[in-house]
Amino acid sequence: MGDFRVRAIKDKTDRHNMYAHALRDIEAFNLMWKENLIIDGPIHIGAEQELCLVNEHFLPSNSALKVLDIINDEHYTNELGLFNMEINLDPDRLENSCFSKQEHDLLNLLDKGRLAAAQLNEEILMAGILPTLDVKHLDFDYMTPIPRYQTLSKMLHGIRGTDFEIYLQGVDDFMLSLGSVLFEACNTSFQLHLQLKPKEFVDKFNWSQMISAPVLAVGTNSPLLFGRELWSESRIALFKQSLDTRNSKNHLRRKIPRVYFGDEWLKDSPIELWKNELIRFPLIITSDDLKDSVNELHKGEIPELRAIRLHNGTTYTWNRLCYGPGKSPHIRIECRYLPAGPSAVDEIANFVFWVGLMNNAPANWSEEIKQINFRSVKANFIKAARTGIESVFNWKGKKISAKELILEELLPMAEQGLQQLNINAHDIRKYLGIIAKRLEKNQNGSQWTIDSYRKLSLKHSQNIAKQEIVAQMIEYQKQNVPVHEWDKQISSYMLDIIDNKQIEYTAAHFMSTKIFAVREDTSLGFVKAIFKWKNIHHLPVENKDGLLTGIITDGLLNKHKEENSNQFAADIMKRDVISIDRDTKIEQVISILENNQLSGVPVVRNQKLVGIITKNDLIGFMNQ
Repeated sequence: MGDFRVRAIKDKTDRHNMYAHALRDIEAFNLMWKENLIIDGPIHIGAEQELCLVNEHFLPSNSALKVLDIINDEHYTNELGLFNMEINLDPDRLENSCFSKQEHDLLNLLDKGRLAAAQLNEEILMAGILPTLDVKHLDFDYMTPIPRYQTLSKMLHGIRGTDFEIYLQGVDDFMLSLGSVLFEACNTSFQLHLQLKPKEFVDKFNWSQMISAPVLAVGTNSPLLFGRELWSESRIALFKQSLDTRNSKNHLRRKIPRVYFGDEWLKDSPIELWKNELIRFPLIITSDDLKDSVNELHKGEIPELRAIRLHNGTTYTWNRLCYGPGKSPHIRIECRYLPAGPSAVDEIANFVFWVGLMNNAPANWSEEIKQINFRSVKANFIKAARTGIESVFNWKGKKISAKELILEELLPMAEQGLQQLNINAHDIRKYLGIIAKRLEKNQNGSQWTIDSYRKLSLKHSQNIAKQEIVAQMIEYQKQNVPVHEWDKQISSYMLDIIDNKQIEYTAAHFMSTKIFAVREDTSLGFVKAIFKWKNIHHLPVENKDGLLTGIITDGLLNKHKEENSNQFAADIMKRDVISIDRDTKIEQVISILENNQLSGVPVVRNQKLVGIITKNDLIGFMNQ
């Protein structure tokens, strides 16, 4: 989340000062652009690795700050959620074996993080969305206690005027509202940085937009959110909605969300990007140590342009303009749409593919772009996020599958682009070969996760399936195995732990979430029909606000055999309902059932029904 020397804007004077500094920054950048003060080279690359932290049961941990203290390395830093950390790799010159060096450096830093996490009996994981995340992990207790994060959350929530809402449709549906920006903490990425020559920036930025869809399609790795199968890269929609300050009650005119792909081709200068963001999005934060950047230039100093960069840090384009101050001021593109994982070598392969393409835009690209509708490029990006390597794109006016486009056109282009940069030939073959193998075997991170999840869910509860997936991801990542070699015939790492009863079972491991419930005003006749049609023994009853208010059992129903058109669910339900939460230990659940002579008990969160667990669900466990 960037600069930590910030605070909320207090009043209109504060806001005026921030706008004044941002305008001076834009003026200073224009002067630097015209006077060729932004360097051409040497060209460097860099990357940011976001990580998840899990406990011994492969569930999200809240120990990030403790682990960071143990690591004690400036390459590591905190993130929004206490179950996240970030590694900032040192930049390298774009030449020779730079990519294998980036992989080597990343693996060394990952090992350092693993050793530190192990001291707390925890593990680190690279995943676009941590499969074992649950709603409870979005409570404020899991937000890193740093003023910047709290300020951003409060200010963005204030602009929106209501809670943030997530609604995603895939194989399953997901709907949830939240009073903070912690939805964003669910997203974990591998962010790429490529320095560009100033005069090439406009064409290269537009080309980066063009290639975003196929690069994303082959690299998707985020298909699960809270156990729901959603998009191949659910991060794209989740991140967008997690920071969306637009309100559905006040959205008659067309507005752009703070997380967005873009709306048109860049025309003349990179500064257009910052100008548009200043126009479109309200200022949120400021700082007490801003400087007049134009005056700094006149003194022969290189300005930081902190005001406009602070604002830029509260808006999120998938391809972002970044400015690096210092003795050698430079500009670069940050590619933000690629997920973390599946393994380090996979991430570097994505990096190599992207840089190779970036260095080999069509020779007549500035003319070719005039014939390409930007909306079709944006549509391709959304398709890639939804359907990954199964996508079909509109590519320069023709329909073509992602697989065919990448294998036949883009991989050869990337190879040529890398050769022009004198990248080590072995590295080119190794990393681009990984991209090709994913397509040939039809297996990237998302495909492996979904196939594995479905197989595991046939034999185990969703929670055990998610924990097993995380366990296997960690083992493959430790060995740095590319995802196209990950086994789909589910072998077991975690299930051995389960068989030996080393895992702490809770209600979440056994409860059923596919449950039927009725409202208090449901007629008794219809209640009886549901019991008969679905052959169930328990039927929870909710009020108009969706809160659990009672339960009907087949025993209660048998006492009301005679039909009475004036009776409703509320008339016969048991009101003093004994309920549990998802984290209730299974031994305690069994005790509750036996001591109260119950055959089943509802599982609730904030008085809302999330599942039900019965004696039948526990037969296998009780017989072990």
